[in-house]
Amino acid sequence: MAGMGMDDDPLLAILRYAPIVFVVLGVGFVVWLARQRLPFELQPDILAALSDTEALPTSTIRQRPPLAYQDVDVKTLAGVLERLCNDGLVVRWYADDGDGRARQAVYRRVSSDST
Repeated sequence: MAGMGMDDDPLLAILRYAPIVFVVLGVGFVVWLARQRLPFELQPDILAALSDTEALPTSTIRQRPPLAYQDVDVKTLAGVLERLCNDGLVVRWYADDGDGRARQAVYRRVSSDST
């Protein structure tokens, strides 16, 4: 009977450190969240990356400064661009992507002299 208690000792030794691991993971998650930017914080950078004269697809917008130096998710970028379209700051239309088979959304900033 004494051998039955010995089977649980390695498990208990590992479980003893579980609360510490959860705390470290929780702190790491909070630090990661603090570094993420919210969509409304990205709006000025996205407007700066857009052109007044040239229609640009989302892939090109992500590569232009100041977005080129940031890790911006494509879905987040598309959501912010949609919101900017609704606010009347950006114009969107669809253009052929060069090979003539597919159409893609392109965006252009509304110039300030037209308001």
